[in-house]
Amino acid sequence: MRTIILLLILGFSVSSFGQKSSENRTWKSKWNEPSSPFKATILSAALPGAGQWYNHKRWKTPIVLAGVGTCTYFIAYNGAKYREYKSQYIAAADNDPNTTTEFSAAQIKPVMDYYRKFLDISYFSLIGIYALQIIDAHVDAHLNRFDVSPNLSLYWSPSVMPTRSGLYHGMQIQLNF
Repeated sequence: MRTIILLLILGFSVSSFGQKSSENRTWKSKWNEPSSPFKATILSAALPGAGQWYNHKRWKTPIVLAGVGTCTYFIAYNGAKYREYKSQYIAAADNDPNTTTEFSAAQIKPVMDYYRKFLDISYFSLIGIYALQIIDAHVDAHLNRFDVSPNLSLYWSPSVMPTRSGLYHGMQIQLNF
């Protein structure tokens, strides 16, 4: 009985729909609209910083490229050091008397693990920066359409209002849009 109820609930949830869009948009129409979030996302995913350039936030592009370049540098550096110490560790750990190393395997292992840890952190940092710049380009394209003119303002000032019992001191708030 429980499985029948569960199947009915799942069946009805699949056929239920939210708000229907009045327009059936294709990827071509999304691509060609002015300041398209779709286009900014695709450009930013293809080339880091291209979405920011497309959104006319060109000052963000060097920041994105510096972040990606820094992560790439540390991936190369930590990867080279990790491979170097790994080869030394393998040479020290094998029982071949022909290979001689300056340090023992127990001394090399913590250094190798240190560079492995920072290699992993560098990879995750690159993935994070890459994802954040894609999200930034998408959100920025959406926010391009908002009106941020000086007419959108909230002013406040002290005021004095007369009442039956005398004067009342207060705050006046004025919203312009």
